[in-house]
Order: sequence, then C-alpha cells, then structure tokens
Amino acid sequence: MRMVSPGDRRVLVDLAKRYSAACNTEANHRKIGFWRDFNSLRPTRPPVFIDINYATHMDEEIDAALPAPRVELPALRPVENWLLRRLWQTRLPDDRVLYPWYPVRAPMLASPAGEWGVALTTVHDKEGGRGWRWDSVIARIEDLAKLKPTPHQVLDPDPPLARVLREILGDVLPVHVDRSTVYSSWGGYDLSTAAGALLGLQELLMDLYEKPDLVHGLMACMRDAVIANLKQGEAAGDWSAVESNNYAVPPYCHELPDPQANAHGARLKDLHLFMHAQEFETVSPDQHEEFLLRYQMPIMNLFGLVNYGCCESLHNKVALLRSIPNLRKILAGPIADVRKIVADVGSDYIISWRPNPAVMVSCGFDPAGVRRQIRETLAMARGCRVEIILKELLTVQNDMGRLGEWARIAVEEAERAGA
Repeated sequence: MRMVSPGDRRVLVDLAKRYSAACNTEANHRKIGFWRDFNSLRPTRPPVFIDINYATHMDEEIDAALPAPRVELPALRPVENWLLRRLWQTRLPDDRVLYPWYPVRAPMLASPAGEWGVALTTVHDKEGGRGWRWDSVIARIEDLAKLKPTPHQVLDPDPPLARVLREILGDVLPVHVDRSTVYSSWGGYDLSTAAGALLGLQELLMDLYEKPDLVHGLMACMRDAVIANLKQGEAAGDWSAVESNNYAVPPYCHELPDPQANAHGARLKDLHLFMHAQEFETVSPDQHEEFLLRYQMPIMNLFGLVNYGCCESLHNKVALLRSIPNLRKILAGPIADVRKIVADVGSDYIISWRPNPAVMVSCGFDPAGVRRQIRETLAMARGCRVEIILKELLTVQNDMGRLGEWARIAVEEAERAGA
C-alpha cells in the first residue's frame, strides 16, 4: 500500500474519534442492555431496527446523503465510507447498536471456482436487467464427484490493511480481524442457498420428486463439509463472538459472550447462527424436513442460539421448527401470514417481523399507513415477543428522511405496545 498522506491520516483519525465517541455514549450502552434482555426473552418493548448496512442496491442513494469523501488513497476510501455511513446512521432513532471496532476480513484459502470447487453459472432474464437465476451445474449423481469442499485456512491472520489502520488509528478505534471460516456466509452453512445454486432452483424443486437420491447426496456432502470446516476454524482458534450471526440484529444476550474485538478462540457454542430456507419456500413441511432441516440440524446443534428465516414464509412450518433445540427467533417476513405465526409461536420464541419495505418506505411514503400497519400487527401479537426489522431495502426514492420518520413511528408504536 502506498504511503498514507498526512491529510488522509487526519481525515480517518477524526472520523474514528467521532465514531468511537458515539460507541461509548450512555445511549449506546443502554441499547446493548436492552437487546441483551430482549434476546434472552425478558420483558421489553419490541425493538426497532433498520438494516441499512447490507442494502447494497441503495449504495448510490446512501452515498448521496453523506459528506463528500476526502480521502485520496483508493485503498482507504472504503474505510472512510464505512465510518461516514455509521456516523450518518446515528441520526436514525431506531435501536441500532454501534460496535467499537473496524472490521477487516483476513484472506482465506479459496478455490477460484468458489467454495464448492465448482464454477457456478447464471442466466439473466434480459440484458441489463436485475433478474437472474442459477443454471444447474449438478444434474446427476456422478456430478457430486465434482464437488471439492474448502478446508479452513487463514492465509494471513494480520493482513496489510489491518496493519496500516492499526498504525493510523492507534488507540482511537481497534481494528478487528475477521478470521471466521469461508462457510460462515451465504452459500455456506445454511445449505439452502448452495442447493439452489448448484442444482438450479427450478431443477431443485423437480429433483425433490424425480431425483431425490441426488438431492440427499448433495445435502449430505455439504453438511459434512460445512461441519468439518466450522470445527477446523474452532480448533484453530479463529472464531470470535464478533462473528456471531444474528442476521444483522445485535447479538447481545445473557446466555452467550459479548462480541469483543480480536477476542479470538471462541467456541461455536458461544455464537448465534443464522439459518434460512429460502430456496425451499414452496415445499411442504415434510419435504422441508426430509431434504433440508435434517441436514441443517447437526450444523445448528454446534452453535449457541439459532435465528431461522430470511425472506421465505414459515407460517406453515412453525411446528417443524420447534424441533430445533436451540431455536431463539423465527422469521415473519413480508409474505408470511403473521397472524398464523403469532398463533403458533406464542411467547416461546422471538418473532422477527419484517414488514414489506416496498409498502413501508420504497414505493412512496404514507406515515399514517405505516403507523396503522405497525399498530395493528403489534396489537395482533400482544403477549408475544416481537422485533420490528426493516430489511431488503432497494430504494427510498432518494428521500433518506423516510428512514428516520419510519423509525420514529415504529418506536412510538413499540413503546405504546409496551412489554
């Protein structure tokens, strides 16, 4: 990396000081305690959270709301953007928690063909369009021999960017190195994403009937590879509670250790796990159990607590999910029958309610309608443990003020609903 100029250094140190100060406010510490109680099923009002850090389709709209970038060195521009985004987010009156470190991903052993050693292919609906689907690369039992799972190996536990930032930021903001395994992300330990990618989504649904042995063979292969990979990372001392995956929601709880920068050596049992079944959205509970859940179960059993569900509807599968011994949260997403989930879950688990972002903030903004939907849903779920999560944002039509107003309304209704 090129020499860091005094100007770039001043910009980053100033932003890091402001961000660190925001992390250490009484309000931020109070929110940590709030999530700790809520995630441990203790009485609180419903939390409100806007997941904007993973709204990649909104990058242009988000960046337009930020101060103009000043860092000149290209390698440090993402660091400046990360700090600017999080400082901007302090304006949002939701229950977000700021974490007092900057994360750097360590380079990992990886195949050029991807995590499963097979090059994935996609088919686009039209040139320049966003719509696409996976094309099948595993079509026969014999094709399973193509799979080459990735073992866990950290290539550099202290990568150059971490060293440079540590020298720049000093004691202002710790630099956390993420050494978690390659199967800790989408297409990894959830099994669902990889099944849809390797078989092709349409083909997967047909194969459940026409080639069940192929699906079972693939799922067993991936399950064993994921478990081996996760345990290798644990044995090497490369996990930390920072990599606890509660699907972007703060992971603090009374049962598991708090995340802490560079506190590597965590056990998998110390961590949250996010698991989902999006590619199995349309299958019956019996097929969900036979072809997915039974293969996910030994992976989930390695972890402390499980958050299950992404964008799929799970309203007819709550009884099935109750078989997960360490389950803590169940999704109630935009297409779910929330009333049925409320009836079937009760207060036994947290219901992660994720209202449709298109209705909430993306296709116009109707504050009265937002308030009405949130109030009606919380009234329906009275007596349950509910969190309100605004996710999968594609746009706010260049009106970033909608997010703050949405959060204000949601918090007011959450406080009105009470514990």
